[in-house]
Amino acid sequence: MGSEKDNSEDSSTHIMASDENGNLLGVCRLQKNSPDQAQLRFMAVNETFQGKGIGMKLIAYAEENAKQQGAKILILQARETALEFYKKCGYSVVEKSFLMWDRIQHYLMEKKL
Repeated sequence: MGSEKDNSEDSSTHIMASDENGNLLGVCRLQKNSPDQAQLRFMAVNETFQGKGIGMKLIAYAEENAKQQGAKILILQARETALEFYKKCGYSVVEKSFLMWDRIQHYLMEKKL
C-alpha cells in the first residue's frame, strides 16, 4: 500500500476536476474524522494548471461537502511549500507536524466552516 491509499479509502469522498475533454486537472479527498471534523487529503493539481484557480475550486467544493456532512472544522496537513496557498483559502497553521521522508516538512492547518 502506497501513500495514495489508506484504510479510509472507501468511506471518503473523492473529488476530481477535469476539463471539457476529460483531462484530469486536480484531485483531493474529503475524509470524515468525527461528527464535527473533516480532513482534506491527497490534494494535487496538475502542474500545467496550477495558479489557475483549480485548487481553490476543489477546496471550495470539499468545504461545502464537509458542511453538508455536518463538519464544523476542516483540517489538512500542508507541505511547507503550500502554506501560502492554504492561507489564501482561509486556513491557519495549528502546528508544525511531521517530516515526510526526512525532508518534506508538513504543518497541521485548520479552518472553521
